[in-house]
Amino acid sequence: MRSNLFKLAYPVTALVIGFSSLAAQSVATITSDKDATLYENTSGSLANGAGRGMFVGKVGFNGGYKIRRAIVHWDIAGSIPAGSRILAVSLDMWSEQSAAFLPVNTDVHRVLADWTEGSTIAAGNGGMGGPSSNGSVTWIHRSYPNQLWNSPGGDFAAIPTFSFPMPGIGAVQTPSNDAIVADVQDMLDNPNSNFGWLFKKGEVMNSTANRLNTREAPGLLPKIVVTYLAPGQTGTYGTGWPVGTGTFELNISGTASGGSVLPITYANAPSPSIGVNFFSLDINLTGTPLLPASLVYLPLGGLLIPGATIITSGGVSGSTFTVPTGFPGYLIMVQAAVLDSNALSFSMSNAGVMLTQ
Repeated sequence: MRSNLFKLAYPVTALVIGFSSLAAQSVATITSDKDATLYENTSGSLANGAGRGMFVGKVGFNGGYKIRRAIVHWDIAGSIPAGSRILAVSLDMWSEQSAAFLPVNTDVHRVLADWTEGSTIAAGNGGMGGPSSNGSVTWIHRSYPNQLWNSPGGDFAAIPTFSFPMPGIGAVQTPSNDAIVADVQDMLDNPNSNFGWLFKKGEVMNSTANRLNTREAPGLLPKIVVTYLAPGQTGTYGTGWPVGTGTFELNISGTASGGSVLPITYANAPSPSIGVNFFSLDINLTGTPLLPASLVYLPLGGLLIPGATIITSGGVSGSTFTVPTGFPGYLIMVQAAVLDSNALSFSMSNAGVMLTQ
């Protein structure tokens, strides 16, 4: 089917003129819809589901040290259209307070069972927790007092989706990577198994805990920022290679419905020169480095289809792509390669992306 898709897609016509183009991928900023702390406690009597802070790490408690794990859920399916393709995801949280002076590695695990926040608001800063109320998530309860986790401390995937160094105080911002994109894509495609993420940090060392803002806090709230394509959308991804004082830029516009002819334009290309588009049915979301700060977004181990010749003049050029009919739900990527005078003798644009409908 994949090879047939590209047979139907051609011809791709080379043009020397340019087209007006606007990248149309969407960005959703999603605030958590529930968040809480699991307080290490064998009876499950401590909670803080409605408090302004959640904790992750290890804190002093009655002369000893106890573990705190943050648990957070974002409603992906309620925020992004079904059938969309996730391109990038970043985590955006705020650390209000910390017992650690230096960043400590934090693991983020997929939660494997449903849970409820509850209404407990712990006294003071919340680090010691408060009495569990009906519906509270606790160290042993998914929902207090009768629904239990299979394992104390929460049910979560053994291997973390991703990890990052948690700063002491300030912004918590993580870059996108393939693993977090795949996780959020699964949360979108399978909303009934989206139970959120659990955060673990520094559970061997003492005094490692952070107090993070929850959705009830007055300041910066826990969010994920998701870049995606809805069915029919076109857009761009990544950064083109350096050419002169700028970067080699590709844009694609229009609606990616069967039979549509989409304009592809190029700016700041090596000039005068000649090159070609390469198409694939996927995208390397991380990018493969070839030169310092120069990435290839083509999935080099996958199916690559060369397109028509590109002739550049004055740094600009253009071509078109005909969307195949009868193949909805495909992520098609295009990246241009043009002969250049650099060390590799060619330069590549950023990626153009489209999700067929």
